[in-house]
Amino acid sequence: MTSPRLVFPALLALLVLVVACRHSSTPPTTAIRPHKTPTYQTDRSATEARLTAKRGPLVVTAHSEPMLRIRIGRELTAATLSAAGSITVGPGVMDIGKARPYTFQSPLRISHDREGFVLTEPNGNSVRWRLSTLEVRSQAGNITIDNNPYPGRIEVVATKSNAGQPTGTFDTINHVGMESYLPGVLSKELYPNWDLRAYRAQAIAARSYAIWEMNLPIRRGSHFDLEASQASQAYIGANASDKARTAVADTAGQVLVYEGRVLPAFYSSCSGGVGQDAIAAWPNKVDNLAPLQGRVQGAWGQQSNKFRWGPVQRDRATLSKRIAAWGTVNKHPVVRLGQLAGVQVAKTNKVGRPTKLRVTDTTGQAFEMNCEDLRMATNFPAGSLPKIESANLAFSSHAAYTINANTVTITGQGFGHGVGLCQFGAQQMASQGNAHNKILGFYYPGARIQKAY
Repeated sequence: MTSPRLVFPALLALLVLVVACRHSSTPPTTAIRPHKTPTYQTDRSATEARLTAKRGPLVVTAHSEPMLRIRIGRELTAATLSAAGSITVGPGVMDIGKARPYTFQSPLRISHDREGFVLTEPNGNSVRWRLSTLEVRSQAGNITIDNNPYPGRIEVVATKSNAGQPTGTFDTINHVGMESYLPGVLSKELYPNWDLRAYRAQAIAARSYAIWEMNLPIRRGSHFDLEASQASQAYIGANASDKARTAVADTAGQVLVYEGRVLPAFYSSCSGGVGQDAIAAWPNKVDNLAPLQGRVQGAWGQQSNKFRWGPVQRDRATLSKRIAAWGTVNKHPVVRLGQLAGVQVAKTNKVGRPTKLRVTDTTGQAFEMNCEDLRMATNFPAGSLPKIESANLAFSSHAAYTINANTVTITGQGFGHGVGLCQFGAQQMASQGNAHNKILGFYYPGARIQKAY
């Protein structure tokens, strides 16, 4: 599972991914109970930066709701912004004081021609601003970009090449408070008919994830904190459901905390009954935190049509090229892969889910790959190769590959990385009367719910 760097530096990032599943008439015994108000560390030393990235930001006092910067549009050539009334445009964060704000009629088209932004009103009048950033506000409320409304304000940031030259494209960034952001996450991540208790669990997980991601060292100097896609957490802006708003309000300011730090609360759609270790999914991303270790989760989540999936069939030669193409982009030795000969499990976590796989070709070469790397490589959108139909994706890394002549057959269980919360499992637990704290206690054992602000 992205802010004008808000009131307290170490607070923002959330992502709720979900995993796990176990069917039982009795609720799990591990429950997370409310605890005293936490705080957030502001120490920016190299050691603390590493610990923040690997374990989450330290808790130290947060006095108000954090603001987030969510990248909602990437490398756009043009966008149409509209509001109920007029639109006010001024210089963005990097250009404060270089121009004064102006009021434009709605809808306003914004483009970039490498010399500056071009703003065009409905009557055709255009002006060019030679600025690198613009701030867009509306006194009437939400700002709509290409028919999708967003709360807060919008910043438009010109993108540059590696050489520092304008590319003629720009990113759009939604500056929004955490509690206004989360309903747009829940409405995209969960189904409308799901239980309010599952929504509450997701709200706390997503809030925690966002706080972690916003504090990552790579966000320093960046113009955004999170993406509006599954690269961070899916986000649809102001078109949130009443149920999502209620769940966020019911859990306002609450996060998951482990050993004094805000937990990177990863989640996925379905674990297939067996959770993955975060450190196995992303070896260089997080430490081996107890709440993020895989466990047997049973049949919770079995209502997902991806609890067990396959067979998915792929052309052997094409899949071999696709994996090698992923290796090229990611500088992995598997770039040398010839004709695929087999995929075997090289290592598992303590509950039997694959963490390392050995990929071999017909020349006898063998390449060890991380579980998530192989899933990404299997689904890699190499431009020169045919597009993969959505029904033929490898939906998780908990999968078996069987080769017969020119066909590779893949079968598996779960949808997503399988770390932390299983969304389908959370819904099934909620539908059987389990409160959100029991759901979170099951999926993040050892973590506690605390009020952050």
